[in-house]
Amino acid sequence: GGHKASKVTVICDLETLTGGNAPARLTDGTPIPAAQARRIALAAGVSPLLLGRGNTPLYLGYRERFASAAQRQVLETLYPSCAVRGCEMPGTLCEVDHVHGWALGRSPTDIDQLALTCGWHNRFKHTSPDQIHISKDPDGRYVYRLLPPADARGATGPPGGTGPPDDPLDWAA
Repeated sequence: GGHKASKVTVICDLETLTGGNAPARLTDGTPIPAAQARRIALAAGVSPLLLGRGNTPLYLGYRERFASAAQRQVLETLYPSCAVRGCEMPGTLCEVDHVHGWALGRSPTDIDQLALTCGWHNRFKHTSPDQIHISKDPDGRYVYRLLPPADARGATGPPGGTGPPDDPLDWAA
């Protein structure tokens, strides 16, 4: 019927994993020598857990499907509105979107792989992936741009440039 692997949480600094000598520890405080922590990390399915201010997890990997309250708070700061260009739905009313698809195994629940989209655009993105062009702005935020259906734009796919705001490829909804 299948065996579930035991879950062991080893807490250590990145420096320990990259050759440092600071000991790691288990969640109960039991110390683990740095060399043993590295051996465990090499043999295990590792999910990094990077912490923000106040030891708040922002990188949850693939083991957690839904964004945490702390991640949502960061996203609401980064996205005042839906990530789709031209959509004015306030970020506080948007859904957390795994940019490259959590279910497809391409987008972990990590703060730099998430964006806020309104419910309509979130569903549209997953039902019409060929009509969304995703890029990043200079501040590192994801920007989604809606494209007309493939038969209306030919077989060329998303344009290389961003174009002016009145570009017909910048359909907002």
